[in-house]
Amino acid sequence: MPKKAAKGRSRWTGQTSSRHGSPERKQYFDHDDRAVRGPARPKVSFRTGRNAKGGRSKNLQTALKIHLEDDVDMSDPNAKRIRFKGNVGVGGSAREGCRSPAPSRRIDGGGRGLYHKKGLRDDGGWFKVVIPYGNKYGKDFILKNLLSYIAPDPIIPIMYKIEGNTASFFVDDYKTALKLQSCDKKITTEEGFKISVNVLPGYPVSNMNDNFKERLKAAMAKRFVQATNALDLSQFHREPDLCEDYFCSLARTAMLIFVIDIIVEHTPQLEALNLDGNKIQAIDRLGSLLSRKLPSIKILYIGDNRIRDLRDTDSLKPLKLEELRLAGNPLCNKYKQRNEDYISDVRKRFPKLLKLDGILLPAPIVFDVGDDAEGHKLPPSQRAFAVNEDARQVATTFLHQYFTIFDNDDRQPLLDAYDEHASFSLTIHFPPNNSHRFTFYLPENRNLFRVNDREKRQRLLKQGRLPVVSFISKMPKTHHYLNSFTMDLGVLTKTMMVVTVTGLFRELDGDKAQLRYFNRTMIIVPQGSGYCIRNEQVHITDPLDSQKKELAASLPALLSIPEETKNLEQQQEQLIMALRQQSGMNTEWSRKCLEEVQWNFDAALAAFRQVHEVGQVPAEAFQS
Repeated sequence: MPKKAAKGRSRWTGQTSSRHGSPERKQYFDHDDRAVRGPARPKVSFRTGRNAKGGRSKNLQTALKIHLEDDVDMSDPNAKRIRFKGNVGVGGSAREGCRSPAPSRRIDGGGRGLYHKKGLRDDGGWFKVVIPYGNKYGKDFILKNLLSYIAPDPIIPIMYKIEGNTASFFVDDYKTALKLQSCDKKITTEEGFKISVNVLPGYPVSNMNDNFKERLKAAMAKRFVQATNALDLSQFHREPDLCEDYFCSLARTAMLIFVIDIIVEHTPQLEALNLDGNKIQAIDRLGSLLSRKLPSIKILYIGDNRIRDLRDTDSLKPLKLEELRLAGNPLCNKYKQRNEDYISDVRKRFPKLLKLDGILLPAPIVFDVGDDAEGHKLPPSQRAFAVNEDARQVATTFLHQYFTIFDNDDRQPLLDAYDEHASFSLTIHFPPNNSHRFTFYLPENRNLFRVNDREKRQRLLKQGRLPVVSFISKMPKTHHYLNSFTMDLGVLTKTMMVVTVTGLFRELDGDKAQLRYFNRTMIIVPQGSGYCIRNEQVHITDPLDSQKKELAASLPALLSIPEETKNLEQQQEQLIMALRQQSGMNTEWSRKCLEEVQWNFDAALAAFRQVHEVGQVPAEAFQS
């Protein structure tokens, strides 16, 4: 066997090996050590050439050279036979007889996976090296001579086996497979026989029994570095302690799960894992396994694999990686001229990354409020922003008056809030299969991504003060929660200001009072002694769960009635409005509910919820 290279230490204490040797100059002789077949010569005929004169094709000799070879049987010098080049696949035989077609380039007659010698493909797969009568020469003799012939390239034989008279092993490198293929009948034994070397695509199979598990644990223990809490499983299928008897490919899901379970059993707090050079392509399962079973991993090497797209790494996003190696994967070829884009795209997925492909990255800019220390919290958000304080006062007063009228039963006074040539459009967004909850808005949805027809786009755009207010008057009756509002006044000139206001409102029409979120952008212009809206875009959707919780938390503050208030009727009106907002009931039924519990708001709300859960609240309680 060739000597192993000297060991070198690294972060992973991984071992690299190189074998050196020089091919010996030998005299080669034509020889066939196969069994004697007798003097009979099989008849082989070919189809007539398709030239116009019916003669033989000028390229007949070339075709013969490709498909056939002359081989003299050593047992009978006078008997020359024509044999098919290559071996016949399992279950097949060379066809003989008149007008038999030229043999297929596939040695198995067309079966998938077995190719003619010249048909190996560089698809990142495995290759099986088959040596007929290899049992006669011994493993050391065969490997030594093969190594001498392909030197300086190394050979790492995986699962070398003798089956009957045939020796076989696997290699994982395409270039090595090609060089071994070129060794066919180039190595001569001491008896003068030439050794046949057949190389074809093949995939090793290995059983994961108890004995294998114990040897696997021992091999992994040698690769574990306790000082850095790191495990080096790079090119694990080449592990010297295993590859002679077992095939340990981490590209196989079953093997990957098997190995990770062993890691979890012995080092559940592992921080660094090297999976370089394992021919891994699909990493969805890898990401799921690591995030669930080894969440402490901060350093991950998955370079020199077969990962084709950066999006495939999305499954690793739950890991808080600080160092990642992706170099050597096909995905990197897409970023050869765009290194900055490569770093940016990786950091979008792993914002805490400090090192990529061995290169230190600039410190990331992140907003990690949940994990940061007390001194790094973001400042509290402001409910309103304006470039000018005077403009802010104008906008605040205008919006307060606008929504007060909007929440009334009669919205006709809003005619004074719009310019004579005002424009108004509405868009909505709703979760899948929930369009029925937006019955009124759906026909008026002017989403330009969905509405392609120009005439329909124009029809959905409300133009003019009367059409705008007429449409607004048909919208469901509402109650807006002013405490949920935000306002941004970012554009201000002498002739206009652009105001964006967002917040929550409840629809009061129908059996169920739906809670909605809105975003309204208005262009407000001066007119006479006041202001009006020249252009408005309204967007309506469902609120987030967090927005619902914030609203529910803020309502008790609105319900607190000052003790100094002497007007009992005013207190009762406030309680009615609060219960109406919480329950969705109309004013009449909210009053009834409060009267029955002597105006105790908490008791009224609890009573409503109890009756509502069993479906005993009449439908008329929600009708306006």
